[in-house]
Amino acid sequence: MASILSAMPLMDTMATRTGAAAQELSTGDLSAPVSVSETEAASQPGCARADVVVYGATPSGIAAAIQAARLKKDVILLEPTRHIGGMMTSGLNKTDTAGKRGIYGGIVKEFLDKAQDKYGIGDARYAYFESRWAERTFGDMLEKNNVRLVKGQLIASIRRSGKTIQSLTATSGQSFCGRSFIDASYEGDLMMRAGVRTIVGREAKSKYREDDAGVQKLAYPHVGDGSDRIDLVIDPYIVPRKPASGLLPGLSSIGQQPVGKADKSLMAYNYRLCVTTDPKNMRPFTKPVDYDPLRYEAVARFIAALAEKGRHLSSQYFIGGGDTVNDKQDVNSNSFFSTNVWNVGYDYATGDEAKREQIRQSVRSYIQGYFWFAVSDPRVPKKAREFTAQYGYCADEFVDNDNFPYQMYVRQARRLVGQFVLTENNLKQRTSFSDGIGLGYYPLDQHGMIRTVLNGHIAEDIRDGISLSPYEIPYRVMLPSQKEVSNLLVSVAISTSHVAYTSIRVEPTYMVLGQAAGAAAALAPGGNVNKVDVQRLRQELAKSGQVLSWW
Repeated sequence: MASILSAMPLMDTMATRTGAAAQELSTGDLSAPVSVSETEAASQPGCARADVVVYGATPSGIAAAIQAARLKKDVILLEPTRHIGGMMTSGLNKTDTAGKRGIYGGIVKEFLDKAQDKYGIGDARYAYFESRWAERTFGDMLEKNNVRLVKGQLIASIRRSGKTIQSLTATSGQSFCGRSFIDASYEGDLMMRAGVRTIVGREAKSKYREDDAGVQKLAYPHVGDGSDRIDLVIDPYIVPRKPASGLLPGLSSIGQQPVGKADKSLMAYNYRLCVTTDPKNMRPFTKPVDYDPLRYEAVARFIAALAEKGRHLSSQYFIGGGDTVNDKQDVNSNSFFSTNVWNVGYDYATGDEAKREQIRQSVRSYIQGYFWFAVSDPRVPKKAREFTAQYGYCADEFVDNDNFPYQMYVRQARRLVGQFVLTENNLKQRTSFSDGIGLGYYPLDQHGMIRTVLNGHIAEDIRDGISLSPYEIPYRVMLPSQKEVSNLLVSVAISTSHVAYTSIRVEPTYMVLGQAAGAAAALAPGGNVNKVDVQRLRQELAKSGQVLSWW
């Protein structure tokens, strides 16, 4: 007998099987249903049917849908919001492409080649572009390959019969039936509702014998290294030296936990802003209606602590140097107090849609206020205020969202615990896999995990990046246990350790995984992804340009 599994926020265990309770939309949410004229399936009564149903029009989901369509399958691509392309159409325009030629092929290379041709970029290793161009380009690629795109379809529940997912129902009330399903969402919401085993947080160092796993030793913000290192002493209390006054906003009271222990921490989130100095295309940073200077008190104290040590804030501190194209910059976080918002990941990953929307709005508000602080607060050095004030939001980007990016940068959320768990050791040792379906190539780049208090000062759980060579990714990391679900592939929130995911978590790698998932779904007998002929899968991927090995 078929069962319906729907959303349940998970708040108690890191590795879990999930059950029921539907998500709710908050008022004004970007996930609100919109016109679905993109596909005739939306107007049909009952369940819209396809061979392959992909949830999440992230770059990974787009690559999955295109690849499955090229293998002559009927594909429906569902997107919860009004916009496709995930982070690559929401400000992440200095895409984390490989610093080596030949790492990425297939659909990744197709897109990057289009960007290089459009913007005249001569170095084939890199590709910079505009968000609005990326969204149009992804849309054109989907249309050319006859993918049926349906926007505004936030998942509410799935229907299963035994180990087989039969349909996905969205909060719009529409249902979508498929032989196989692909979860290409950043949050892993489809796999969670399917009842497969997932994890949120870090494993213990002992779990997979990884050198860099688990809780890290807290460190004070510092400048310099080795003998030149200077720790910055920053008071964490609202009233300095008065613990009873409470902690400054953004700090956790958790303190130092046992080093190497498992915990529920996730990397800091932010939005990747698009800014410009072009007066014809610039909207100045303005004061948010909910601006609260206390939210930026830690930044002010950081600036003061630098000055006390004889160091000075760079005039470019708030903007950075992320030049892209057409006088635009991609603003990311920096090493200290920046656009990153810490200590919110677990609540977001496990929360319902109302909770997530609350976090999105809070992060957005913080970042808008952060730039108002940067241009207006007298505690910011004059040169930094003046330099930052030359910039503003790009008026021609995100025009239906007040020129603010659509997608929050969810660096990690849930992860699948599947048929194989890829670990730090696999990446460092460049393990060769008989079921390898593509390459990854990015440092083990872990953004801030916990910002807290140590001995009366602000301290952080953070780790320096660790360089890697290109490494293989096996097919099995996309597969839930055979005992759980038979027709589901996961192409973003894949089965890795936390440490390995700090490298996996970039859009070109997600696209590699998406293309492999799309091919596997197309080749799955009766939709059963466990029965895919892996050698045939590899052959199809190689034929489509995917790079399967680096050595």
